[in-house]
Amino acid sequence: MIYIDELIFLNFVIDYILLSILKSIMKLNTKRIRIIFSCLIGEASIIYLFINMNNFTLSMFKIILCSIMIFVAYGYINFKEYIKNIIYFYILSFFLGGCLLYFKSLNLIKYNYFILLIPIIMKVYKFFTYNLKNIINYRYRVNIYLNNGKIIYLNGFMDSGNSLIDPFSNKKVIIINKDVDEDFYLIPYKTIDSESLIKCFKPRKVYIDGIGERNDVVVGVINKKFNGFNCLLNYKLMEGIW
Repeated sequence: MIYIDELIFLNFVIDYILLSILKSIMKLNTKRIRIIFSCLIGEASIIYLFINMNNFTLSMFKIILCSIMIFVAYGYINFKEYIKNIIYFYILSFFLGGCLLYFKSLNLIKYNYFILLIPIIMKVYKFFTYNLKNIINYRYRVNIYLNNGKIIYLNGFMDSGNSLIDPFSNKKVIIINKDVDEDFYLIPYKTIDSESLIKCFKPRKVYIDGIGERNDVVVGVINKKFNGFNCLLNYKLMEGIW
C-alpha cells in the first residue's frame, strides 16, 4: 500500500529528475523555479486515481498535461523544438519507468525504500546527461593507445558517411588528422568525388566514451582539417550498441 502523500512526493521527485535530465540533454535555458512549478502541475497526473477514465481519455489527458509541463518548464521557441522536447520527455519517462517497474518486481519500490534508489537514479541521470547527449550530438571522447606506449586524446564525431573497412584485416577504420609516429600501410580510400590511398596503422587499442574499448579498429591518418573535432568515427562501430 502507498499513501497519497507518498505518491505525490514520489511523482514530484521523478518529474524533477526527468525535467532536469531533459534540460541537460537538450541544452535548454531555464530557471529551477520553472522546473519546480512544472513538477507541481505534474501532480495532476494522479487524478486518474479518483476519476474513472477510459484508456483513450487517460492517454489524451497525459499528453496534454505533458505538453503543459514542457511549456511551463522551458517555454516555447518554435513548434519543432517544442515537439522534440515532448518526445524526449516521453522517452526518458519510459526508460525511468521501466527501471522503477523492474525494482518493483523485486519488491524494492516502496516509499520507505525509495532512498535506496537515489544512487541508481543519479547513475541514470549521469548516463543521460553525458552519454545520451553525446549520442544525440554524435560526439564522443576518444583515446587511442599507440604502440610506443603513448595515448592521444581526441574529440570524435560519429560520421554516417564513414563505413571504411580495412581490406587486409577486415577491421573498421577511424580517421584522424593528427601526426603520430607509427608504422603505416596503405589502403584504398574512396569519397563521393575521388579515390585515393590512406595511410593506416594498428593501435594497441581504442577507447570510446559511451561505446567502450574496441580492438576491432585501425586508424587512418589524413592531412585535413575537421570542423570542431579531430577524429571521424566509423558508423559501423554502433552495430550491436543500439
